[in-house]
Amino acid sequence: PHPIEAESMRIITAGRDWSIYPTDQHLALKRLVHTTGDFTCVDDMFFSPGAAETGMRALLRCQRIVTDVTMVETGLKRAVLKQLGVETWCGVHDEETRLVAEAHGLTRSAAGIRRAWEKFGNDVVIAIGDAPTAIMEVVRLVREHGWRPQLVVGLPVGFVGTRECKDALRKLMQVPRITNSGTRGGSPWAATVVNALMIAAIDHVYREKQAQ
Repeated sequence: PHPIEAESMRIITAGRDWSIYPTDQHLALKRLVHTTGDFTCVDDMFFSPGAAETGMRALLRCQRIVTDVTMVETGLKRAVLKQLGVETWCGVHDEETRLVAEAHGLTRSAAGIRRAWEKFGNDVVIAIGDAPTAIMEVVRLVREHGWRPQLVVGLPVGFVGTRECKDALRKLMQVPRITNSGTRGGSPWAATVVNALMIAAIDHVYREKQAQ
């Protein structure tokens, strides 16, 4: 990391007691603090049991990230994606997504999620940072159609439907999930969590090679 980033992470590590959180969550939580400049942002975070570890391993295996909006996709670190061989997909601006949205009365973000289910099946990590409707479409597809994405990161920001969609995701026991409570969040939050999991995946591979 750049020296400024390294010093920031040193300050963040020393800035609060991280031992209350599982070790596999530390990198994502610290990077959220780095992104937001706010130590309290981690107080509202929710990780289903083993979600960080599961997500890290999923990125090594399925190698595809689906996002609700291009801002989340843009926030994913290109060099890290390339190193892992992970592809990204966001259908929000596709013509086919527009047609699906109009035909079924969906937002384009939700329609993009429906198309991802149809195109890629279960071998995806989902990162949602903008649209509560995209989370609700994930919830519906999981409950009604048996969709089982490898991990769902749902951290939209806002005041309309945001609390409700996060509550629904938190209760979605069928899939590993990372979300928070309340109105805070946004595309940078979702991208930060996924970036942290990708960095953890690279570290995992490196440690395995060192152990051989």
